Amino acid sequence: MNEAAATPSLQAAPRGRADRPEFTEKTFYLEEFYGRSLLFALIPPCGERRSELDSLVRTLRELRRNQTRCVVVVARAALERLFARMGRRAPSSPALLFNPAEGRRSRPYPPDSAVAALYQALRTGSMAVAAADTADPIDFIVFAQELASRLRALKFILLDRNGGLAGDEGARLSFLEMRRIARVLGRERSPVRRAILRAARRALEDGVGSVNLSAPRGVYEELLSFIGTGTLFTERPYGSVRPVAIDDFEEVEALIRRGQREGVLLERSPEEIAAILPSCFGYRVGDEHLAGICSLLAEPYRRERVGEITALYTLTRFQGEGVAAELVGAVIEEARSRRLSAVFACTSEERAARFFARFKAARFRRVGPDQVPAAKWRGYDRARIARLAIFRADLGGRRAGQ
Repeated sequence: MNEAAATPSLQAAPRGRADRPEFTEKTFYLEEFYGRSLLFALIPPCGERRSELDSLVRTLRELRRNQTRCVVVVARAALERLFARMGRRAPSSPALLFNPAEGRRSRPYPPDSAVAALYQALRTGSMAVAAADTADPIDFIVFAQELASRLRALKFILLDRNGGLAGDEGARLSFLEMRRIARVLGRERSPVRRAILRAARRALEDGVGSVNLSAPRGVYEELLSFIGTGTLFTERPYGSVRPVAIDDFEEVEALIRRGQREGVLLERSPEEIAAILPSCFGYRVGDEHLAGICSLLAEPYRRERVGEITALYTLTRFQGEGVAAELVGAVIEEARSRRLSAVFACTSEERAARFFARFKAARFRRVGPDQVPAAKWRGYDRARIARLAIFRADLGGRRAGQ
């Protein structure tokens, strides 16, 4: 199932106007990167064309403003071109030059002196450049991983012209947990790609926070947008579902308003939004950010002991990763814990309808408007009701009066 079909809202509506400023995609990620260290590695022959450095330079400019420490590693042949493309934004410290063939004879590698020199460069300008005296992509990948591991960087970003990994059916693999890397290695035939997979696994084992694989032209979107262009490797599942706290309400409301602007969530008043926040669940990424939300609205239907699954929304970057299914599953478990007899959901979008028709954690069946509480339709436009697909799942909970 293409989950992009499921994550659009349950009730589509015309595009809504923004009532107040929203958080931006860059803000979402820059908060995570603030004051941390990222290592970028341009796998040869990346960097030999100035045009493929544009996205990297744009990314470095944003990160520098954000006080993020950046280490950029290139092959020696690309060093002059990188500095020329950076122009006045190039670091004042000269690039450190490494010879992986000689250096690996001693451990640790890179040595303490090299790590100290990188820190000195970062201390003065928040960006450092290092060059590896090799044109062999596999040797370069191994060196870059060793450096990332020694630094215990928050992120290790591998830039390869072939971009992110593809799954069995050719679709991009947006995320890959460390325990799944062996399976992908088993079907990969490219020596360079195999080296990338091994480097990602070793970096994660050594304490690097996460690894990104992207084409150099897409690195800005990979790191600073909800879209994503490559593959993100993590040690554990990238996120988890849990009820939102009152301190999360503002962030949840921002996501709802974003969905309304995109035309995939039903337009709601501030009072209506407030009513769905107390029983909302969020898919939280890395204990930091909300990537998706879903709410159980039950109070208007308490006499019937029925709940409505509503405000289901997932950020674009996280679609196709099972987020919507986890959110709806958590909402259904909450409904069961409240001993509700049923839950229902409404949508005017065919893709979302397919999601509920195929959902496995509960058996949804398509029903008519008379199969959900009448309170749902108070003040509801009759023409809109006619366009809705309505799904109901009976939970076997205690009914009113029992």
